Amino acid sequence: LPQDKRGLYGAYYVSRVEDVCVVDDVLAVEGEEYDLEEFEGYSMEKDELESVVGSPWKLRLRLADEEGRGMQIHCRMSEDYLDIRKGMNVVGILLSTSREFVKLAAMTDFCVLDAVGGPVWVGDYPYLDKDKFLRTLGENGIADSLVDIIYDDNDYYEEEEEEEEEEEEFYDDDDDSRDDDYDSDDNNLEEGDTGMLQKLK
Repeated sequence: LPQDKRGLYGAYYVSRVEDVCVVDDVLAVEGEEYDLEEFEGYSMEKDELESVVGSPWKLRLRLADEEGRGMQIHCRMSEDYLDIRKGMNVVGILLSTSREFVKLAAMTDFCVLDAVGGPVWVGDYPYLDKDKFLRTLGENGIADSLVDIIYDDNDYYEEEEEEEEEEEEFYDDDDDSRDDDYDSDDNNLEEGDTGMLQKLK
């Protein structure tokens, strides 16, 4: 059978939050993004945008793995997402008809492992059995490999905050000298380059 007729292959996508923000439309450009901190006190029940235009606010999450391969995901905004921050560790499952994951066919919801108060699940639909997924991460060693990373992130967050304070002092609001080299449209994984994508057992 041709490879694309053999069903779907699954792989873990172990990544880190590169950026998190809120948009009114999935097609919104960078200048139309809102800081998550601006939505303090938000609740799905009282979504003002939905009450006006019939469509709710969306969370935009940019992720990147250890090899620098990034993806951008959207889902309906929720009060559960208010504590997500840059640098947090995220794990999800990617699906592809290609064994090399040349092109993605689908993805599951994502688990932000070290969010305040415990894991936060990001996605419009709960594809994964949460308890079984977390248990499997522990059984195959992925969770263990992330424990040290999570503890080390305490220093990482402090460094990030210090860098942000320094940037605020150094740059003006209208200064265009800060370039973002992140490619948010890079949703495909290059052939043969699996990196931290660990195949499901």
